[in-house]
Amino acid sequence: HQNFSAGNNENSIEAHIGINGEANLDFLNIPLTIPEMTLPYTSLTTPQVKDFSLWEKTGLKDFLKTTKQSFDLSVKAQYKKNKDKHIIPTPFYAKDFQVLSTPNDIFIPAMGNITYDFSFKSGIITLNTNVGLYNQSDIVAYFLTSSSSVTDALQYKLEGTSSLTRKRGLKLATALSLSNKFVEGNHDSTISLTKKNMEASVTTSAEVQIPILRMKFKQELNGNTKSKPTVSSSIELMYDFNSTATGTINHKLNLESLTSYFYIESSTKGDIKGSVLSIEYSGTIASEASTYLNSKSTRSSVKLQGASKVDGIWN
Repeated sequence: HQNFSAGNNENSIEAHIGINGEANLDFLNIPLTIPEMTLPYTSLTTPQVKDFSLWEKTGLKDFLKTTKQSFDLSVKAQYKKNKDKHIIPTPFYAKDFQVLSTPNDIFIPAMGNITYDFSFKSGIITLNTNVGLYNQSDIVAYFLTSSSSVTDALQYKLEGTSSLTRKRGLKLATALSLSNKFVEGNHDSTISLTKKNMEASVTTSAEVQIPILRMKFKQELNGNTKSKPTVSSSIELMYDFNSTATGTINHKLNLESLTSYFYIESSTKGDIKGSVLSIEYSGTIASEASTYLNSKSTRSSVKLQGASKVDGIWN
């Protein structure tokens, strides 16, 4: 069963599609028989498979419960019109290039608000998506997509917003987030532009948890041009490969620049430990570097340290 509707009036334009039905999976109950086969160019023979049921033997029976699967699909889009208008003058000129009149100004409607909604429901999974673009005092874009399921691995939520502010310059702010049984992450960024200054900041973090790996990651980036152009960056990483190797990595970077000089410094630290075949090992490393440059001289320095240990072999 399906239905469709659409409308257009002085306030909005919209359309909607709805579909619902039922899928018959009885064919999965038909037993399969695969005869014994000899692989080409080899002496290997595959065993015979007799009366194999995909529904019974693959776990689909426990997962889906029934071969009759119903679903509902809905899609809706809407545009809300903006009463404001942009005026573009179209003057007429005489031979002496003087404006005589402007009787035919062009009026262009300002952008309105756009929304989109999608949903899909079945016995296995439910999906929802919402998207919006709003033109108000700020321009804002938004989206959200999520799922719910009888299986934890299929559940997720992804959300994002972005806004453009036009007061006292321009400011663009963006935020993203993802959550799932195995992965979580966040991202935030801001860029500001004025006549006298530019600022930017970015922060990203993520966490992964799967049977063979646990990991945490974070990155920060900041920069501005207030008194002098500066940029700073930091990265942190922690990992654990099923206890066979665990460690951390940290990296920092700073940069300053003017027409008269240039300066950059960076540092990196890392460590690792674990065991292989009951033999424990560990190691560390640290490095620092800096460079200063101007029209008269250049100075640079580098420092590197490291250590390692393997039980019963070396220290």
